[in-house]
Amino acid sequence: MLRRFWQYVTKVFHLPKLIVGLQDSRVHPLYSTQHVWQTVALLLATGRGSLHAIEADRHGRLPRGTKPGTGPPCDDTLGRVFEVLDPAPLRQILASVLQRLKRNKTLPLVWNLRFAAVDGHEFFSSRKRHCPDCQQRTIKVGEEELTEYYHQGVVCHLVGYDLAVPLDVELLRPGEGEVAAACRLLERVFANYPRFFDAVLGDALYCEAPFFNFCLKHNKHAMAVLKGDDRELKRDAQLRFSQLSPVTFTANQRQIQAWDLDGFTTMTGVDGKVRVLHSHEEWTTRSRVSGKWESKAESSDWWWATTIPISQLPIQQFWRVGHSRWDIENDAFNYLRKFWALNHCFRHSSRAILNFVLTIFVVYVLLQTFYQRNLKPAFRAGLTMIALARELFAAWVSTGRILPWLEPVPPDTS
Repeated sequence: MLRRFWQYVTKVFHLPKLIVGLQDSRVHPLYSTQHVWQTVALLLATGRGSLHAIEADRHGRLPRGTKPGTGPPCDDTLGRVFEVLDPAPLRQILASVLQRLKRNKTLPLVWNLRFAAVDGHEFFSSRKRHCPDCQQRTIKVGEEELTEYYHQGVVCHLVGYDLAVPLDVELLRPGEGEVAAACRLLERVFANYPRFFDAVLGDALYCEAPFFNFCLKHNKHAMAVLKGDDRELKRDAQLRFSQLSPVTFTANQRQIQAWDLDGFTTMTGVDGKVRVLHSHEEWTTRSRVSGKWESKAESSDWWWATTIPISQLPIQQFWRVGHSRWDIENDAFNYLRKFWALNHCFRHSSRAILNFVLTIFVVYVLLQTFYQRNLKPAFRAGLTMIALARELFAAWVSTGRILPWLEPVPPDTS
């Protein structure tokens, strides 16, 4: 299985040629940058979320006569190399993989427009270890106040697809706000993925004029959750919606009433008119209590603001897009945190954190694509992504070799 996976990513994505551009600042290194990166990628692809897993391979299975620089590097070497690795080629590898997916029609148009979500995520925290790039906060434990250090980043992720598609990540600087880091991230994403999406989604934190104007300046629409009853835009929308009859429809087993209007000018500072959608949703949940099924009626209200006019995005698509923003939470943050070591501190350094997260994104996209596009449906029926990682690890163990997928990197003939 591991050999098949390596042949797939080599044939479809030309991965060995892509990693030729990886470089770091070491002088006369024992292990090449490509060798180190492939070792970490192998650990992640086989579901082992710690660099210490390589130590058993080094001491338990290293053949006699292994030449220096050809066996698996130690865990400390892996961390040190990622600390000095240039992240720009890694971002280019991820962009090349995703561009190949788009050319291969793996990312079709789902709605009238394409959407990408931005959101912040805390990778890990510590009350003892910290670095100059750590953010810090004061927490109270019992009667004692403690300083907690943490690293947080902003991720840009396409929404609306069965395939999880992370585009890039940007770490927050000490004392910096999430929106400021998101704008710095989007500057790079707009350049690397100019035609991947038409609008940017955000939570209530992004519902502000500077962010909307930033997106409009780059010829992208903005959309965000609208919260706060004291907002002038929301009060204006409530007044106008009270005079309209709602549009009703059913979706996701919910009865929905929706009010939708554009042309609002009461969002102070926005260079253009704003559209507001309000939805009231009702549904029934069933739960088993004391051996009996009980039904409970539930409801919720949602508000969104966007620069997309009604003529470009119908109301039902608008509603679906608004809820699809959770793809970045479910498919990226929660899934990668639980199964692919997104929140693991491989090396406490901002450069190393960035490089490990980018490597996780690359490996995750390759595994998903291999799972969905290469494996037959009958075979996938009894195989999850986690089981696929175990299959890859079992194949790695059965080969009796140290790093079975480390092929010689071909020279760049382009």
